Amino acid sequence: MDSRAQFLYKTRMKARTSVLESFHYVPAAGWTRTAFSVLRAGKVAAAPDYRIERAAYPGQDILYCLSGRGVVETLGQRLEVRPGQLVWMANEAPHVHAADEHDPWSLLWFRLDGPDPAILRRKLFGEGSLRTVFTDAVNPVPWFERLFSALRRRDASLDLRLNQLVAEFVLLVDRALAGTGTDDLPKALAAAVDAMRGEPGFAWSAPDLFSVTGLGPSQIRRLFQKHLRTSPHQWLMRERLMQAQSLLVQSDQPLAEIAEACGFCDVYHFGREFKRSVGISPAAWRRSELGTGPGY
Repeated sequence: MDSRAQFLYKTRMKARTSVLESFHYVPAAGWTRTAFSVLRAGKVAAAPDYRIERAAYPGQDILYCLSGRGVVETLGQRLEVRPGQLVWMANEAPHVHAADEHDPWSLLWFRLDGPDPAILRRKLFGEGSLRTVFTDAVNPVPWFERLFSALRRRDASLDLRLNQLVAEFVLLVDRALAGTGTDDLPKALAAAVDAMRGEPGFAWSAPDLFSVTGLGPSQIRRLFQKHLRTSPHQWLMRERLMQAQSLLVQSDQPLAEIAEACGFCDVYHFGREFKRSVGISPAAWRRSELGTGPGY
């Protein structure tokens, strides 16, 4: 075959997707009802025609783009993905991911499963975009290397190890979303958190928070949402409930006094919020914790 014929032959060959790493794992029976695991993982160098489309599938697929470009469609979002970006796909709903035909991507990816993996997704992303950018301060590649190493070894403690790795990964994504490589909060937010935690029974209006942080209401809300994944009101409510739990077991104060000390409007408001979050009434929770009677 002459050189021209060889050239024509090669140009007619269809590029194929290369699976550079591929791992499968079957967790112990019943494990994913109580803890998280990784069912599949790998590294792919996609061909221009790479496309996967499903109506639904177990677990949640997470893709990290190393090079090239692609697109992901999930929960009504159409996300263009570039190097350094990660997308979390909601497998319980229709989803698609496909390589760009002109610059097909290379991916690191894994599929996690557990008691309700969608809860992890909502905790991280809320109702926002399911895409985040990793910077040099937060690089997921070493995490993938540790995951692949664990799946390669398959030692006796792998179920426990994978649960730990999933937890570490969620923290990595949380830091990427916050735009920081550490757990340290911005100074203004740290000041607000310290002040509110010190006096959870206080009303903490917008002017009160301004006096502590120098920031307006919208700025404070953005900081809470970005770094704590909640609103100032929701964060304060949880702090009040935790203070109430401490008072319930460490004092014999009546419920009405505890409600007032923790910033609730009245004992009925306290009881409603407590049961909504904890699952039982404050009185039943106190009896159960102290072992003085039926908890329910």
